[in-house]
Amino acid sequence: MKKRFGYLLLTLMPLAAMAQDISATLPIPAVTHKDANLFTIAADGAKGKPVLLQPLYWIKTLIDSSAVATIDRDYIEQPKPAWAIEARTTLNQSTLKMETTWEEPDYGNMNLWAKSKNGLSTSAGLWLGYRGYGFGYSKEFGQTSGSTLSFGAMGGSFGINLRIGSYNSDMPDIYIDGEKITSYDEDDDRLEDPIKVRTLFLDGYYMLNGKHFSYAAAYDNSLIQKRSAGSIVVGGMYCHSRADYSADSNWLLTALMEGVGKVKFSQGSIGAGYAYNWVPARGWLVSAMAMPMLTLYNRTTKYVYVFDLVNPNVTDWDALSESEVEKWLCDPDTKFMTVGETEETSNNKVKLNFDARLSVVYNFDRWYMRVYGHYNQFRYGSDCVSGRITDWTVNASLGFRF
Repeated sequence: MKKRFGYLLLTLMPLAAMAQDISATLPIPAVTHKDANLFTIAADGAKGKPVLLQPLYWIKTLIDSSAVATIDRDYIEQPKPAWAIEARTTLNQSTLKMETTWEEPDYGNMNLWAKSKNGLSTSAGLWLGYRGYGFGYSKEFGQTSGSTLSFGAMGGSFGINLRIGSYNSDMPDIYIDGEKITSYDEDDDRLEDPIKVRTLFLDGYYMLNGKHFSYAAAYDNSLIQKRSAGSIVVGGMYCHSRADYSADSNWLLTALMEGVGKVKFSQGSIGAGYAYNWVPARGWLVSAMAMPMLTLYNRTTKYVYVFDLVNPNVTDWDALSESEVEKWLCDPDTKFMTVGETEETSNNKVKLNFDARLSVVYNFDRWYMRVYGHYNQFRYGSDCVSGRITDWTVNASLGFRF
């Protein structure tokens, strides 16, 4: 009899978090045999609920149970409050570097770089989550303009993050043969139509030592690391980015980039690394992760534009005399405009990528504080334009569990 009672207690342990549900007390699961799994536990958690709400209770029970199903509670603790809200402030710098080479037989080659960036942007926002699953939104303030939408899902041994960001850059740093000719920080003559950059990051990680190591303890505080532990990490990452500066007013920049006015690239990478959670004192956690990655899927699409002088009163520029051309060039209605677009797609070689994270956390009662940094770099290339995106972020959060 005592042995059966012990089995029943072990089966009920993952459902302890459901005791917070003030609407009703969960029925005791009828599953006590060796074939019990998370899905049967979730099904039992939905029994007896209104039909329309049963799917929600099934998901709720599955989330509650999956986070603690395989952990060693001597190393990892699950807080009783299931919900959490965070106030976040973020420092971020995203830099898009584009490079091209002009081949001039009479004068030699000319290397041109254009770096567009969002400055050192500062944003503030909120994040709301349940047991490691949540959404966040941040808005930049100050001299920069942009926003970030994020989604995270973290269980006992895995973590998935989605981040969608955008910014406008109204002055690129342009270098010709290493000499800077325009500067984001110094030039006042800004682009009439800023460069528009949008980026989507999706990454996922699996911890081989999910029993003792918690990724969630470091990055969303749905679990608490009680003792130091490390784990080998395997993961994957997908990045899709678009830079668009093809507006008619940017014809000179497009011409300098050999007619390329818009670039899209997508990359898929896989890798393995190591992560370690160090607990120097009660409530504190320092977490670090480093993971080299191979980019196996690497596609670049560039849009090549042709610009020409356009004036509604001129139908054939070649038929004009030299004096007439000079006259119409000074006409305010004469503008450079796009007269053609060509799309070119190329698949690139396998490249080496790198993903690194560092987090410092302090938990006290229902409150917690977290500071973490994240660094990514993505390279792309085609026949005439190549470059890279560098993105680093430092995030500070104050959270409350309820």
